[in-house]
Amino acid sequence: MIRFDTTQLMAAVQQTVDQVASAIDEDGLRAVGFSGAEPFRDEAKRNARARAKTYTIHDNIIVKRLEEESDGARRQVYLVTVRAGTYGGTDAFYWRFVERGHKFVPRNKKVSKKTGKTTGWEAHRRAAELEYGTASAPAYPFMRPAYESKKQVAVDAMTSTLTQQLARNRTGS
Repeated sequence: MIRFDTTQLMAAVQQTVDQVASAIDEDGLRAVGFSGAEPFRDEAKRNARARAKTYTIHDNIIVKRLEEESDGARRQVYLVTVRAGTYGGTDAFYWRFVERGHKFVPRNKKVSKKTGKTTGWEAHRRAAELEYGTASAPAYPFMRPAYESKKQVAVDAMTSTLTQQLARNRTGS
């Protein structure tokens, strides 16, 4: 039986991690995080453009820094999402329907005495149960395939940017 003592290896790895953490500042870490989110955003835009009729979804795919989850030079969190406002605006409120598919809900002919609206909630509840495509409106995912296809590209981009940031901080410029 062969035995390995990994205590020296673990100490070397921890020392390297400490050196990298002390050598990079908040701006550098932000650059690294954004460089990892960029390939996902670009691929999601490419996927959305493939089935686009109006390019509203394409124009509203963004990278957002989550300030409440970010912690200075220790952690930066980015989210690739779609700007989803309300119905009638310029944002793509309907992007989840395209991503996951949906059931068409016909208008109810009865007007509710309580709310004065014509579409009943029961029809919407039934439609919500039929997530991820139906015979009437199939799913055309663009976010999930972007994530699945660009994971390694994002890691490579972050590694490259981290190397550049470390070199920049070593030279002091």
